Amino acid sequence: MRRTLAAVVICTLITQPILAQAGARRLPDGTKVPLRLMETISSGTAKDGDPVNFTVVEDIVADGEVIIKQGTPVRGVIVQAQSKRRLGRAGKLSYTVTETKSVDRQPIRLRATQNKSGDSHTTGVAVTTAAVAVFVPVAAPFFLLRKGKDIVVPESTRVDAFVDGEHLLAATAPQFAVTTKENAVSTGKIMTNEDVVALHAAGFGDDLIIAKIKSSPHEFKLEADELVHLKEAGVSEKVLTTMLDAGSK
Repeated sequence: MRRTLAAVVICTLITQPILAQAGARRLPDGTKVPLRLMETISSGTAKDGDPVNFTVVEDIVADGEVIIKQGTPVRGVIVQAQSKRRLGRAGKLSYTVTETKSVDRQPIRLRATQNKSGDSHTTGVAVTTAAVAVFVPVAAPFFLLRKGKDIVVPESTRVDAFVDGEHLLAATAPQFAVTTKENAVSTGKIMTNEDVVALHAAGFGDDLIIAKIKSSPHEFKLEADELVHLKEAGVSEKVLTTMLDAGSK
């Protein structure tokens, strides 16, 4: 009896991982995901908790299959922002990435933190103030007003993020092949939100994207959160309005 139970347990332990992965795709922990910053951020204007928007720079492939599409929006957040201060103290800026989506809209956790500090002049200010105090005592307090520099991270800055924990994603949904100007305007294919983002990321103008929307069968997701994702990916309001009009017909 004990041998039978042991055999059942061993069989279960062996087959469970196989069943769990049947039809699923595995995205390993630590997979590199290169990103591009979609906006300029500054320690002088940013606030703790402010959102930061990125986009995926290239297709992320696992086991020969595209898991995260180029141009997919990525969410981030300001962890700490402190503007430059008196006494020559520089600004501070820390931000991180949190999440993106797979080609079929399944959430994928990411990790990456960037910490930056500006140039401080604290020592220089102290020395200057002390020297001036000897000769011109009244002027000394004004030197204490000198400030360091704010941190400015320009738009299009590259950031390397990494998949946070192993992900087992559900069976593959139909994938989207719009990635280049050579194949992006193919006809007969149902257009989706991801196609619009990919066309924008490939450098097409609004007029061409709108023409493509009007001439193609489409299946857009236009709930509020989806519109936010599209806006974060850089899709213009003109294109969003066309998508809404197309979806209402």
